[in-house]
Amino acid sequence: MLKIAHITDSHISEEGKMLGKIDTRQKLRDVLDEISKADYDIIIHTGDICYPGGDASVYKWVKEKLDNMEIPYYLTPGNHDNPSQMQEVFNLINLPPRVILTGVIAAKGESLMFLDSSSERLPLKQSTWLSREIGIQDDDLFLFMHHPPCHCGVKIMDEKYPYKTPDFFQKTIKETGRKLTMFSGHYHIEKTVKPENTKITVYITPPTLGSLDPEADEYIISDLRSGWREIQIEKQKLITTECHYLN
Repeated sequence: MLKIAHITDSHISEEGKMLGKIDTRQKLRDVLDEISKADYDIIIHTGDICYPGGDASVYKWVKEKLDNMEIPYYLTPGNHDNPSQMQEVFNLINLPPRVILTGVIAAKGESLMFLDSSSERLPLKQSTWLSREIGIQDDDLFLFMHHPPCHCGVKIMDEKYPYKTPDFFQKTIKETGRKLTMFSGHYHIEKTVKPENTKITVYITPPTLGSLDPEADEYIISDLRSGWREIQIEKQKLITTECHYLN
């Protein structure tokens, strides 16, 4: 059994800077403290570590906190991140056992794919790689990326900040008949979405900073609780997943 702690959307700024009245550094510390009390095998952060843009000093601070956890961790960037800075600060070579942008890892025998969606679209190189991996793997597919590849019923995100190339996922998965389970962030809310006429299930994990009002026309954090998702996978099957919150 592989037990994963999935975190996302920390939105950490330079030292001493708050997001409104929210101390995003403290919120990440609190979540990591709770994760450390459980028996997770790995931690996965699906991006938007930084806000408003990539910051080497923030990545260094986050790296220190993750290293102190003494749990293997994997990273893939969001639209507010800088992949080049992440590669440099985290000594990223895009290989396990520590960190990753785009690629495949094996954790306790389970195969997990990661996709860099920081450009908000799927470049040709990535689509070629993903098509190949889908063809190679025999079992159910698990993919971690920052953006969900579909609209998810959060007004401001669907209208202003959607993933710009969703068709590849739905077309490719439909053609192959494969089952794809995705874990994403970006939408700042807990939600499960199943695009029509596909075998895709997207689990959106709530952010460590607090969740959005899904009906609002502007960016409004209506739930200040910090969130993360627990995922359990065994023999390449999803056994269970649930979100946890801290007040």
